[in-house]
Amino acid sequence: MSATSESGAVEMLGKPVAEAIEARLRRAVPEYVERYKQVPTLAVVLVGSNPASERYVGKKIEACARLGMRAEARRFAADISADDLAQEVSKLGRIPEIHGVLVQLPLPRAIEQHDLMTTNKFDIFDAIDPNKDVDGVGRDAVAALYRAQQERIRLMPGTALAVRRMMAFYGVETEGKQAVVVGRNDITSKPIMHMLGGRMCNAAAVWCHRHVSPENQRRLIREADILVTAVGRAGYRVTADMLKPGVAVFDVATRIDESGKMHGDVDFEAVRRTAAFITPVPRGVGPVTVAALCENLLRAAHWTVGAPQPAYSFARP
Repeated sequence: MSATSESGAVEMLGKPVAEAIEARLRRAVPEYVERYKQVPTLAVVLVGSNPASERYVGKKIEACARLGMRAEARRFAADISADDLAQEVSKLGRIPEIHGVLVQLPLPRAIEQHDLMTTNKFDIFDAIDPNKDVDGVGRDAVAALYRAQQERIRLMPGTALAVRRMMAFYGVETEGKQAVVVGRNDITSKPIMHMLGGRMCNAAAVWCHRHVSPENQRRLIREADILVTAVGRAGYRVTADMLKPGVAVFDVATRIDESGKMHGDVDFEAVRRTAAFITPVPRGVGPVTVAALCENLLRAAHWTVGAPQPAYSFARP
């Protein structure tokens, strides 16, 4: 189930967790197709040209195809207005043959400016049909996660779902633990923060971000039993001396350098000598996030045909 380093830290590889999700889907997808005579289909909204986004979208399309589902990129020019993009996203939600809609980030800077009164990325998110919001970014999904009524959650945010699946798979305990989330990204850090601090995990959860003083950041990170880091910025590094022994570290950051190599936030080789659990980058949370997206696509397909799905289950295998 896991790889253990010489120091005893469990290397939480994403592959076995993703394979467990995909095994369930390989059974469930044909049943859906046979019953409803349609193939679960995902539309990925891609604005402009971004090499990292192209890479991620390609992986999503490949994963859906591998599992008997379909995904297609819907491309728009980088200079599309926020209002026009919101309308296009809303249109996709009204197409019966599309069961899931995902807006690939980042969006152009003018749309990302969410502190303005004009239409911005949050309005784009809210334009997604709640039954098709496979990334869990719209207002309905956010409210459901905040309330943490697990039996009522239609579609969990993908990265949060991936982290929760990895916690269950590797036996990372959360109840009563001190969890620290570094970063305030809207599709990674924020949902994970609500998940950890809410009824799903019952941890004492704290945010660290650029508005927190460096001194307080160091103190909070040092106190963490569970650390989730999602900064993804060159120059930011989580090192072993920042952590207490026995911490569980989830590195969900992805940054691609000029040579095309992927990096996370954590100094993996050093930190694994301190941590009890650690995810690598690549081969960690990433593959599980893609599998979680596929899981959500099939859930969304059921919702769109009026067949509500049971609550997410996180029983340890």
